[in-house]
Amino acid sequence: MRKNISILLALVFSVAFLFASTVSASEEHEARKLCKSKITEIYGVKQFSDLLTDQVGNHKFKIQGKVRVSNHKYPFNCKVKNGYVKSYAYNGPHDRHPEHKDDDDSNVGAAIAVGAGLAIIAALAASSNDDHGSSNISSSKTVLEDDCHDMLQYRLRDEHDGTATVRMKSSQLRGKDLKGEIKVKYLRRNDQRGSYTCHFNKNGRLLDSSYHLY
Repeated sequence: MRKNISILLALVFSVAFLFASTVSASEEHEARKLCKSKITEIYGVKQFSDLLTDQVGNHKFKIQGKVRVSNHKYPFNCKVKNGYVKSYAYNGPHDRHPEHKDDDDSNVGAAIAVGAGLAIIAALAASSNDDHGSSNISSSKTVLEDDCHDMLQYRLRDEHDGTATVRMKSSQLRGKDLKGEIKVKYLRRNDQRGSYTCHFNKNGRLLDSSYHLY
């Protein structure tokens, strides 16, 4: 009887592992697809190669690669989180859509940045006036969380273990500080939990970060 239970449990764990692997592979494939679609939509280029996908957080991926134009390759990258392209960049020649022909790359990037920046400033101001936060700043808070997450993961990989993957368990925006709890996973050592604080200026620029692992 115990043997049968052990076999059953082993089968359950195997199925669960295969399901998780399939979901992760599916998310990675979708992230690549979304990134390529965005680059094609904005810049009109289609020949992609040398794609690399790195999972940098919970349902968050960084995709980078090359675009081939006239037998030359030019770099591009995207960040995709929860099925949405959060940022993208391409450094090479392109045939942009007619309505964008009078704009250069920096202008388009600036327009996107200004829109996000105004929302972040509003979020920081609202947080300073309301300790409990507000639902209308949740999307701006997500941008702050992304910047904070990237900084924390960069520091942990640089200062502790190059395989560290950070997952934010909670976050609260207090004035110009984003605080909360994290879980850190490694390939060759036990997971750790910790607390963090990311410091932003009034324009939503990340100035510094700190963390404590336990």
